[in-house]
Amino acid sequence: MRWWWILSRCLFVVVCFVLWYIVASDYGDGVAVGTYHLAQNGETSTLVLKPDHTFQQELRGHGEVKRASGSWRRFGEGGIAFSKDFLIVTGQEPGADGTPYADIHKDLGLFVSLVVSQYHVLWYRRVDPSPAGTIFGTYAGDEPGVSASLILKPDHTFVQVIHASTNTSQARGTWSVGQDGGIIFSKDFLKDSGEALSSDETASAWDPRGSNLQIQIAATSRSGVPTFRKKLF
Repeated sequence: MRWWWILSRCLFVVVCFVLWYIVASDYGDGVAVGTYHLAQNGETSTLVLKPDHTFQQELRGHGEVKRASGSWRRFGEGGIAFSKDFLIVTGQEPGADGTPYADIHKDLGLFVSLVVSQYHVLWYRRVDPSPAGTIFGTYAGDEPGVSASLILKPDHTFVQVIHASTNTSQARGTWSVGQDGGIIFSKDFLKDSGEALSSDETASAWDPRGSNLQIQIAATSRSGVPTFRKKLF
């Protein structure tokens, strides 16, 4: 009856694999709902995602305790977008409009965590007849509801103007070319909110010799990508 023992073992392995695959490929609301904990960069945060698509959050760090509540929604396979009430943790970069994002990750297909976004991309298109193949020139942003202009000068300085709603912000700074050929902006660079970069943010652009600038606003973290880990029980 050895063949029967081998067959039963094979069936057991197949059934286990099918059950694992069903669990591992599920990124629905039932997976997202739960209590999460983060402890990084001198901060701790507890985040509770509720079935009614609301959340509660507590953030402790730097001698402060903050609490917030808001809403969340899923998009794509494992993306989550939070309302702007979400308390931003160190190393997290919200979207250009201020919306915080995270992705559901599953270690071994079973252990759930939320990895928050660390960058967003701004698009600036060239609007002047500068010679092809040059970096310096005048560019305009394309973020909805925001009027943005950026002038890169041959002396490696820039002038930037952001007009959002009723507020207008202007900045002057410097730019340099990195080893990979991309552009690195000084901390004076403005985000689409009109705010300058914080100490843990950078602004850089890759492939700058085309008709567009893809400017990445990124946050850095000493301890890696900020991650909320779901409590098992």
